[in-house]
Order: sequence, then C-alpha cells, then structure tokens
Amino acid sequence: MAQSLEALLDSLTMEGTLYERLPDNAVRCYACGHRCLIKEGRRGICQVRFNEGGTLKVPWGYVGALQCDPTEKKPFFHIYPGSDTLTFGMLGCDFHCAYCLSPNTHIATSEGTKPIASLFAEGRTLRRAGDEEVRRPTREVAVYTRTGQARRVEKLFRHPYRGQMKRIRAWYLPPLECTPEHELLATTAPSVSPQFVQSGRLTPDHLLAVPKRFAFSHSVTVNTAELLKPLVKPYHVEHTINRETLAEVLQLSAEGLSSREIGGRIGKEASHVRHLRSKLNRGVWDLERLGKVNAGLTVEDGYVRLPKEHRPGIPLALALDTRLAKLLGYYCAEGCVVRSKDRVHSAVLNFSFGHHEESLADEVIGLLNDVFGVQAQKVYRETTVGVAVSKASIALCFESLCGHGARTKRVPPPLFEAHREVADAFLRAYAEGDGSTRANGLTQIHTVSEELAHGVAWLALKLGMLPSLSRHHLGDRPILGRQVKASPYQYAVNWYFGEHRRKFAFEDDNHWYVRIRGIETFDYDGDVYNLQVEGEHSYLANLLATHNCQNWQTSQTLRDDVAGAPPQIVTPQELVNYGLRAGAKLVGSSYNEPLITSEWAVAVFKEAGKHGLQCVYISNGNVTRDALEHIRPYTIGYKIDLKSMSDKRYRQLGGVLRNTLDGIKLAKEMGFWVEVVTLVIPGFNDSNEELMEAAQYIESVSPEIPWHVTAFHPDYKMTEPDPTRASTLIRAAEIGQEAGLQFVYAGNLSGQVGEYENTFCPSCNHKLIARYGYVILDYQIADDGCCPNCKAAIPGIWPKRAEVRLGTTGDLYRRVPRRVR
Repeated sequence: MAQSLEALLDSLTMEGTLYERLPDNAVRCYACGHRCLIKEGRRGICQVRFNEGGTLKVPWGYVGALQCDPTEKKPFFHIYPGSDTLTFGMLGCDFHCAYCLSPNTHIATSEGTKPIASLFAEGRTLRRAGDEEVRRPTREVAVYTRTGQARRVEKLFRHPYRGQMKRIRAWYLPPLECTPEHELLATTAPSVSPQFVQSGRLTPDHLLAVPKRFAFSHSVTVNTAELLKPLVKPYHVEHTINRETLAEVLQLSAEGLSSREIGGRIGKEASHVRHLRSKLNRGVWDLERLGKVNAGLTVEDGYVRLPKEHRPGIPLALALDTRLAKLLGYYCAEGCVVRSKDRVHSAVLNFSFGHHEESLADEVIGLLNDVFGVQAQKVYRETTVGVAVSKASIALCFESLCGHGARTKRVPPPLFEAHREVADAFLRAYAEGDGSTRANGLTQIHTVSEELAHGVAWLALKLGMLPSLSRHHLGDRPILGRQVKASPYQYAVNWYFGEHRRKFAFEDDNHWYVRIRGIETFDYDGDVYNLQVEGEHSYLANLLATHNCQNWQTSQTLRDDVAGAPPQIVTPQELVNYGLRAGAKLVGSSYNEPLITSEWAVAVFKEAGKHGLQCVYISNGNVTRDALEHIRPYTIGYKIDLKSMSDKRYRQLGGVLRNTLDGIKLAKEMGFWVEVVTLVIPGFNDSNEELMEAAQYIESVSPEIPWHVTAFHPDYKMTEPDPTRASTLIRAAEIGQEAGLQFVYAGNLSGQVGEYENTFCPSCNHKLIARYGYVILDYQIADDGCCPNCKAAIPGIWPKRAEVRLGTTGDLYRRVPRRVR
C-alpha cells in the first residue's frame, strides 16, 4: 500500500527550536504570527509542524521545490543585481501530475495552433527518468491563456499513461481527450463565474469556457532572407573539360611537366593549362563536387534575390500589412507554387480563380504590383482564370510562409502576432477566395489541411468570432471524370462575421460558453503531455481554457487534496553543492511561508555561509520576533508580501494585517535588507486610497525600502479578478513616489511599464540600473555603492561593477528559473 504524502512528510522531521512546552503535553509554536497552541497529536495551521508526545516536530531533510532563479524574480532589486539565487521550498511539485492531454491536442500559440506532442518534440531535454521526460523550449514559444494574454511556455512534460481517458465533445470545437483529472474552465450557467473542473466531474449540464478577448501585439516585418535561406540549394554548372582531364592536369603538374608539355598531351594551349591549374589550386573547382556551385543569397540595396536570379530581387524587409495579408489569404485559398525539376531555383507563383471571380484575379495582380513591384500575368484556362508570377523569390516566400500543396498549407505564423486589421484582412481574403457566405452571415471554408483548418479557427477566435471546426472522412472520388486518390479527411470551419448566432453557445464580456454534446470514457495506453506556462499557468487546448498545476502546488501541498507533491530527500551539503554548480550567488528559502521551516533553512544557510553564499528569505510577512532572531545571523535579505491594507481581507487570506506591518518594521530594525511586494489585484486592493495607505506605511518605516507593485494573474482558487493592466501598475508606482518612497518598481510586465523597471539615484535622478524583466541592461553604481554622478550612497547590497552580468532585451528568455536537481 502506497504511503500517503502526509505520512511521508511526517517521517522527515526532527524536534523544532521555535516553540515552548506547555502543561498537558501542549506546545506553543513561534515560527509564524499564528503562534499556534498545538495540543498533543494535533497540527498547526501550516499542517507541517505537529505535536508528538509534547515535542514539536518540524520539517527536516527534504525539499519539494528546488531551482535556480534570477535574484530579481524574488524580487530583490537591491541585492546583487544580475545574480542567481538557489531557491528551495519544503513543499513542491514533482512535475508528474495526472493532468495531461493526448498527443494531437492543438495548443493555441503565437504562431498558430500546434499539437502538444509537436511542441514537446521541438524542446530540449532537461530531465529524463525512464519514459518520463521534461523539456524546455529551444526558442521562445508563447501560448494564450484563459484571459487572452500571451504567456511564455516554461517547460513541457511527457510521460506514459495507462488507464481511462475522457473524450469531451463540445459543440463547435474538436473533441478534447484528456485524463479524468485534467481540468477545464467551466460553469453551470453564463451568470455563474467559471471555475476549473476536472474532466471526470463534467456533465452535459456544464458549459465550457472559451476566452473571447485576446491581445493583438505589434507591427510585423517579415525578413525575406530568413525565409529564403533554407530553400537555397547548390546548382549544377556544365564543364566542357571533364573530371578525368582535370585530374590528369594535376597529376602531370605534380610530376614536374610544364604547361606546354601538359597542353601537348591533352590538346590545349599552355595558357589554358595554367588557367585550369589555377582554378584547381585555388579551390575554385572541387574535383569531388565538380559542376556543383554553393551560392548564397544576394543582398544589396535593401533587396534580396536567389542565386542567378535577375535584379532587383524582392524587399529584404516586408511589412506584413493588409495588402500582403490579403495576398497570403488568396494564396491559401487559390494559390500554389510550381517548380521545375530541371532548374534548382525555378518557381512560379500561381493563383487560380473561377471565371466568375476574375475581379479577384485583377485584385491579386494589383496587390502583387503594390507589394513586390512585379507585373503578374493573367492566364485564361478552360475552367479557371489564373494569375502567374515567374519571380522565384516571391514564389518561394509564399511557399515558406503558407506551405506547399493543399495538404500542407497553413496560416502564415507571423500573422498571429500582427495587428487586428491585418489578421482580419487575411481571413476575409481567404474566405472570399475559397469560402461561401450565407444570407445570415455564416461564412464557411473547407480544406484538406489540418494545420490550415485549426489555424483559421484560431484566427477567427482571436478576432472575436466563435468558430466551428469539424472533420469529415473522404474517400476516393472522381474529379473532372478522373478517379483521384484524395486526402482521407476534409476539415470544415465556419464563423459569423458580425452578430453571434450560435444555438448551443452563450457569451458574456470575457467568454464564450459552449454546451457539451457528449462525454466518452475510453481505455488509453500511450504518452500524455502537459505544459508549464508562466504567470496564469493556463492555456488553450482545442481552443478550450485549461491549465497546468505547477505554481500553486508549491504552496498548497497539504492544504488542498489535489495539490500533493512528493519530496526529495537531501542534505544541506547537497543543496549548497547544487547552488555552487549552478553559479548561484545567494540561497533563498521560499515558495510556501518559509518561516514554518526555519529550523531547516538555518541548517542550509549555515552550510551556505561556509562556501561564501549569502542567504535570503522570501516571506509573506506573518512573522514573529523569535523567528527573525533565529534566522538573522545567517540572512542578509528579507522580502515581505504586503497583500492589502484591509485586515478583513487579510483574514480572508488566512493572515493578520498587523503581523505583516509589524514584520516589515521589525525586519528593518533588526538589520535585514527589506524589500516589500504588493500584488495589485483589480477590485481587491487597487484603489488609490489603499495603495497610498500601503506606500505611506512603508515610507514611515523607511523611505529606502524598495516597493514592488506587481501584476496579478488569475490562478489557483483566486480566478475571478481580471489580470492587472500595465497602466494600473504605473498608477500604483506613481502613488508610491508621491508618498515619498525612493525606490518604486512595477514588475512582471516586462517592457510595458516604462522607467519603473529601472533604479534611479534618489538625489540626482541619474539612471543607475537599467532592467528589462530579469535582465540587467546597464549598471552604473560605483564599486563603493555610490552614484557615479553625485556620489550619494545608494541603499542596497551591491556587487562590484565588473561582477554584474549584463544582457540585452533578447536575453529575457534565457534569464529564467532553472531546475537544478
């Protein structure tokens, strides 16, 4: 019989320090502000400190979460900028949960939809144990969350699963196959806020939530050279002198014969022999690859062209505007690329329209001239009106962006990050070229490309329209009197331009709600997959909102029956060795409230100090003097969460406001470097009055305390408020400055909060540290900790300038937590 998590953790304990014995074998725990009176056989509020025979047992000798984090993520902005912190917690996640999906589940990304197995295949292995594997994306991949925000994929998981699976058939959307524990965002009525519900508990009475509002990002420019580079191939050049003759020239030259003598033997002039020998000696001709030329792209004057292609080529930087989007839409509907087998870089771009669509052919000719400056030819055929462009670089760009052939076409990946009007132009052109529209506004297209169908459905949803996507089996059938072998499946996608008219769906401001047509249970034996997504920890699977369960599990083990996670037994020496190998400068206790595991943290901190590592606490601030005195000799920094200035709300969250306020003051008085974080939650603590009250309290303790105002993302059981906007963080930061705080930072919305990621001298306003997310772009603080401009001392714990790791905005993806087990 398997040992329960609770029993396992109970075995990994020792007698604590932060308590006193009381009569009747009771104890009083001083680890946190709850100061629990724990009777024999009972547990404290934290669930991990318990009374055994009048002795307080506390966690010891294991970690549940362990990784190397950017120190700025804690966040500590005034302790060793640019460094890493080995961060451990006593409770955590094993990255192997039962919340998983079948391989062909399509995930909505910033490049279209991709099967989850394909996303996994593109990753790099981080950890493998038997058939279980964890990977990290090799390039930045963003998925869209339940609130419509683009968030980075941090990890991808695969493990074998044998057991029952659920097949959820929602109206309008492809069936979703998942384990019974996997959760989907659902409700019982549009008037009831949706919550995550395990698929095994869903019924036909539930409505599944599909996000309705999505972020559209930025202007997109297509680098045509990057598109063409993978398509460039060596080409063949005919030689009038064969390989054998050239080899003879080399051999005779090596034997010492003169050019005249060699020419006499092969029937050539001496000057011609010298020419041949020069070509061979300089490596211009390679006898092993004679006739093959490896020529690259030619880039000149802002244009790029293929080898042997006539000038001027095509623009090197191609703006993805509505004109190009229309062309791409028409190509996906009616376009193809025809290549010559005899010429390597020969390709012709063709569009084929019905005779009744000649106006579309004329539009395509005009667009090609506007975008590429070429004059396309109109071609009349028996059943179609064609448009042909013989410029190979243009044809290959279309093929690279949209695919080749009916089965492999796709929505161009850059389109999913383009402006709304650009995406809309593509969708309308595609529908006009290959779709039909009924009188009631229902637009429908058919395709044999699975990737194109899913991409069109995702694009329609992103534009605010609920799509319908279905698959139908096809057989061989005659076309123009000939029997052809067709694709086995055809996909149909439809949507309404304009007012929603779906019979089995409802909507509110933020979601579509679709009815469940059926739920099936089936046996499964194979690999299943999941993602870890930053921030909200949610993503769209077959356009339905779902989530992974990584972050909140770390802090909720033993509080929630679905958040269990087995521990890893480890010694303080092993933990420190992990940190040293990972290049950490600091060691931090975090994740749950680390005060409840202070005895173990001190044991680790003592070992860390022997090896020159500094130590920090990342706490919710529910502190006692006893606990701070216990850790102070080994700890330089203390981060405290100030969640609200309302004691009522604090008690709803299980804390007491006064404990946190006293904790901030006490930690500062005891000599910790203190930084305070407020998670700004819309409708909860984001009023100007409450933010000002928080800032004024921090300023009353010390104006030098950095205050971080960070963005909320719906997670765990707090899923109703909307995500915090960048404008709200900027407003909060301005309030902090108005209250007199010298250092105010708006966090976790990189690049969206202006100068509030940076550190300025409070005396002369000189920019001392420039940041982008967790990346240090510039560091100006002098080695003596002073401003180089006015020489004022800058509060904090600073490294030497030469020790600071600098980066660029492009390094943000690499400045992420790293698993170190």
